[in-house]
Amino acid sequence: MRIAYEGLVYQMMPRGGIARYFREIIHRIPSESEPCVLLPESMDLPKLHPNLSVTHTKTTFPFARRSLDKLAGRHWRRWQWPKIQSQLESFKADIHHWTYHCGICYRPMVQSGVPNVVTVCDFIYEHHPELDARGKHRDWQRRSIEMADLLLCISETTFHELCDRYPHKAQMARMTPLGNSFSSISTGALPKVLHNQPFLLFVGRRAGYKNFKVLWDAWLKARQKNPDLLLVAVGPEATTQEFNAMGISFPERGFHTLGQVSDETLKTLYQHSTAFVFPSKMEGFGLPVVEAMESGTLLLNSNCDALKEVGGESAAYFQHDDVNTLAELIQTALTMPSTERQHRIEAGKKRAKLFSWDQTAKLTVDAYRQLLQD
Repeated sequence: MRIAYEGLVYQMMPRGGIARYFREIIHRIPSESEPCVLLPESMDLPKLHPNLSVTHTKTTFPFARRSLDKLAGRHWRRWQWPKIQSQLESFKADIHHWTYHCGICYRPMVQSGVPNVVTVCDFIYEHHPELDARGKHRDWQRRSIEMADLLLCISETTFHELCDRYPHKAQMARMTPLGNSFSSISTGALPKVLHNQPFLLFVGRRAGYKNFKVLWDAWLKARQKNPDLLLVAVGPEATTQEFNAMGISFPERGFHTLGQVSDETLKTLYQHSTAFVFPSKMEGFGLPVVEAMESGTLLLNSNCDALKEVGGESAAYFQHDDVNTLAELIQTALTMPSTERQHRIEAGKKRAKLFSWDQTAKLTVDAYRQLLQD
């Protein structure tokens, strides 16, 4: 079986959970299979599979030096679309698995005689259209779902919403929940600034539906009783412009942004945190929840459906806009007896074992094979 992966996601979010998802699948597909990846020119992949082949395609307008070149660059990318599609088809694959709802240079999905597979992560832009003012992401998603021969959903929550929104595509949908990357990760060094300090941990992008402002306000409220409590963010580098847009005074004493860190350091941060807080308004799965459970810490999650599905009874939940309840949960985490805390941590570790990339890959490959047999 020869599978071609259209690799736009590696340009959009190279360190995001979905990029990890595709790396883990490619690494685990059967040894006799042949994964092929079409990548933007500036990206690369490790040798994830013995038969892996990678082809790069040009994505940068060569003359984009001035703002007036923006329109020319858009036309240049559209001019690239047939060439990029030809590169994808040159793999002579049995399946085209798209890593996003459109392709490199943001070209729409097309039907080329090879079955199209689409991974559906969430419907965030449908629930929050303000994040997609021009509607392009929603259009890409609708088009790709309609054109797909197989739809893979990363959670039961996403699966049910897909079936509700596109009942005529339900028979083409399969659940392939995400896995646990941290079961084999060793710990790293804790940053010195956090030694012997209580801290809350946030992981990921902060803007939009990620809802970081609610955590920020709850942290400030909790600090009235716990002035030494720190807030630590892992993800994109913080900027004054970003925080001003959220209505946050930045910088703030006690807040530390660490940027992107290694998995080893992240596992250590989870382990040493007072709690991991995930205030998102909506998620398709919530991979950091599995990482936090595996690493061993308390979980304070918003009560969106996907986070409840993943965290189960091992997490404490709050309404995504309820600052007061989150502040109370933070206070509980700070004062919880050690025996109760350890009991909660062990429950999370046990639940994390329900999620396996081996199982994700098996379900995905089984779906590929069924598609080719139909």
